[in-house]
Parts: sequence; structure tokens; C-alpha cells
Amino acid sequence: MDQRRHGTAFRARLAFRAHPAWVGPITWAVVACAALAPADSLAQPSGNEGSDAILVLAAASLGEVLPGIARRWTRETGVPVDFSFDATSRLAHQAMETGRADVFVSADAVWMDWVEERKGILPGSRTTLAGNALVVVVPAGSPGSPGPHPSTWEGVTRIALAGENVPAGRYAQEALEALGLWNTLAEKTVRAGSVRSALEWVATEEAQAGVVYATDLPISEGVREAWTIPQDAHAAVTYTGAILAESARAPLAEDFLAFAAGPEGRRLFAAAGFLPPPEPDSQAIRQAPPEQRPSVASAVRISLLVALAATLAGLGPAIFLGWILARHEFRGKSILTTAVLIPLVLPPVVTGFLLLSLLGTQGVLGGWMHALGIDLPFTLPAAVLAALVVGLPLYVVAIRGAFEAVDPHYEELSWTLGSPPAATFRRITLPLALPGIVAGAVLAFARALGEFGATVVLAGNVEGETRTIALAVYSLLESPGGRETTWLLVTASVALSVGALLGYEGLLRRQRRRMEHRT
Repeated sequence: MDQRRHGTAFRARLAFRAHPAWVGPITWAVVACAALAPADSLAQPSGNEGSDAILVLAAASLGEVLPGIARRWTRETGVPVDFSFDATSRLAHQAMETGRADVFVSADAVWMDWVEERKGILPGSRTTLAGNALVVVVPAGSPGSPGPHPSTWEGVTRIALAGENVPAGRYAQEALEALGLWNTLAEKTVRAGSVRSALEWVATEEAQAGVVYATDLPISEGVREAWTIPQDAHAAVTYTGAILAESARAPLAEDFLAFAAGPEGRRLFAAAGFLPPPEPDSQAIRQAPPEQRPSVASAVRISLLVALAATLAGLGPAIFLGWILARHEFRGKSILTTAVLIPLVLPPVVTGFLLLSLLGTQGVLGGWMHALGIDLPFTLPAAVLAALVVGLPLYVVAIRGAFEAVDPHYEELSWTLGSPPAATFRRITLPLALPGIVAGAVLAFARALGEFGATVVLAGNVEGETRTIALAVYSLLESPGGRETTWLLVTASVALSVGALLGYEGLLRRQRRRMEHRT
């Protein structure tokens, strides 16, 4: 072990003596990892920094074909390729803000124009790679299929599209408008973060139909094609690549784009179901993205409604659980505590997935509810439930602390005077713990205001119904001209959250002063 490791171990021993309860184990774990690692790895950065690997930001719908093209190119050149796949609208912002990426591949010309206007790509580097088609899909087990006529959509309650400013979502809306279907389907539309999310919603039968790319069909066995949308009903689907202006590996990036656009790349695109690049004349019908900005007032109203409803709905369970955990010792208490706290440590998206798996139309409870005509996903109650589940651990922890701060002698004295436990709880325990309970409610309210991950999975992103401030900001980040509205929502969110947290701190101080005064 070299001198640096001796120094690290010495500092670890000092930390362990000062804080044996928690710092010691963590520090010793770090030291153990350092001791097992090669000495030169301690001084070397991780990842591909300094390597010849190029990083490609590419539309999610290219997630299967581009890696195959990259493997062929790597075999010829020896240069590895890393990918980040996402909705084009999000990648465009990342392309402007990161200096690590080398290539941006957009699913439409609009977002490539947006990046180029901000001098985010090298002049003359734009390369058209492939085209695609749109198809209407339905669940694989669906007995019927909606067609191009509005009357065939009467049995469809939800149609899944990508977001308003995601290329696939914009193409789909443009096509439905051109075919005269949008007026019928607008109120039935649920928006996903990407075209792959829309595909998944149809595959799990949370939506009865969806519009996706034709190349998405082979990915999921849970969907089947209803019909192909005519090419002339929407702007040509065009995948365009370009070299980012901040690229440190521009020559390699240029060679990769040339390979992807060359004969071998075109062959692999065609094998994956992509169309040849559209003719230049067909790209002339591309349009600026429609400014479909979320309503600020609606987002604030829904956020407050969801947070308030989740706080009120959780009050009874939080008081019960907090009191049980604070005042009783029983077998299985640690299991109950873990069950209550687990949403606090799980990623909210995972929590949302578990809720959707349980309460979706294919879930254990959701299937039974669906048979009764009750569908929870993509509704306001779903948003309330998501906020409640994610915020309940904080609620219970705060209320448990409030009950633990109440001196048990007051309760014992009340019992000796003949007051039954229920009356003692109502007249003694609850009033003394009330400031802490209110503080817990304020904290849960603040957490519900900021909930995003579980909400977007279970409740979707439906304008005017489930689109909270967090979801509205998420949608605006996908809009080329939504920065001003984004700042309005961010300001509202910060103001509400800061106000709630200040109230929480004030109530905690009041609770502490009351306890000190009584003692």
C-alpha cells in the first residue's frame, strides 16, 4: 500500500473514532474499495474522457439500428461509439449544453434547424440518413381496429401519442388533423414522453390505440398494426445527423456520419424497416413546431389540487402509522417501518411503474377495477395517489417524531385519573402533537407539489387534467420557444415550495418551544 493509501486509512481511523455510528462503516468501505483498486486507477478519470470514442445523441426510434451500424463502423476503424437515446426534443437541448457529445441525430428537420440557428452544429455537416412511416397500432389481443373514418373510433377511450413537441407526436397530430380525425380524438389523447412510451402504453392496454413509427412495430409483441397513415398526410419523417460544434472528435464524427449515410448504412437502415431518405422536394412541407404551450394557470391549479388532496387523504393513515411506530413495540415493527419508508428510497419512476403494474388494466387490482368500469391511470385521482404514495414516508416520519416528543407521563397520568386510552389520545396526546402533525402535513404538501416520476408513469401528462407544474415544465423543455413560460412555472414552483418549507420550519420551532415550556 503506497503513502496515499496509508494517509487515507489514517483519516478513516480518526473519522471512525469521532463518529463510530455511521461515518466509520462508510469510510472503511471506501478504504476497502481503494485498497482493492489498482494504484494507477486512483489517479485516472473514469469513462471515455481522453479516448477516441465518439458520443452520439440519437432519437429513441433509432435505438436498434444505429448500434448495429456503429458496430460495423467500429470493426473497420477500431473506434468505439457511445450512444444516448432519447426524445429528439430533449436531445436538442443536451446537444447545446454539453461539450462531450460529437453527433446529433434528429428525427425531424425542425429540431435540427433549432440547433443550427444557435450555431450548435458545424456548418455543412448536416446529413440525411433515412425516412420512416407512421402506423396506427392497437393491442395485440384487440378484436377490432379503428380506421381512417371517425365513426370507427367510438370504442376507443384513449389514444397514445408522443409529446406535442416530440417529432413523432407532432407528425401524428398533423396526420390526424389532415385525415379529419383530430376533433374526434383530441380529448381522448394521452401524451407520452417519447414514441416508445406511447408504444408501451398500447402494449399494456392502458391505451386502446396509438400512433408510432412503422419501425417500432417489431419491438413489441403486445401490439399489432391497424393501418398505415398515408405519407402525404404529414411532413416527411426525416432522420438527419450533424456534427456538433463543440465536438473534440469532429473528423471521426464526420467519418461515422458518412458511413451511416453510405451504402452499408443505407442497407442496414432498410433491413430495419426504415425508408430511403425523402427527396428534397418532400422536405419543403416541414413546418415550424406548433406552439402548444401548457397553461400556467392550469398547471398551478392542478398542482395545488393534487398536493392538497394527497395531504388530506394521507392525514389519517399518517397519524395512525406515526402513533403506532412511536408508542408501540411489536413483532414485525421493523418490517412495517421498512414498508412505510421504501417509497422514500425507491426512484419515483420505479414507484410509478409498480403502481401501474398493480392498478393498470392488466394489474392485479386494476383488472378487477376495469371489469367494474373503473380505470385509474391517466386520471386526476391517479396523480393524487402517486403524490400520496411518494410523500407518505415523510408524512409518517414527521408525525412519528411529533408523538415521540410528547412525554408519555402525561398519558399515564390521564390513565390513572380514569380516562380511557381513546379519550387520552384525543384530549392529551393529539393536542400536544398537533404542531408536529401540521408540520408533517406541510412537508407532505411540499413533496406532493414537486412529484414527477410516479405521476408521469401512472397519471400521464394530460393537459388540463394531470399536467402539474413539474409535468408542464417537462413539456416546455421540449418546446423550442417555451423558455419564458418555463420560467413562470419555475418561479411559481419555487415560491410555493419555499413557502411550504418555511411554514414547516416555523411549526417545528413552535412544537419545540411548547415541549420545552411544558418540561
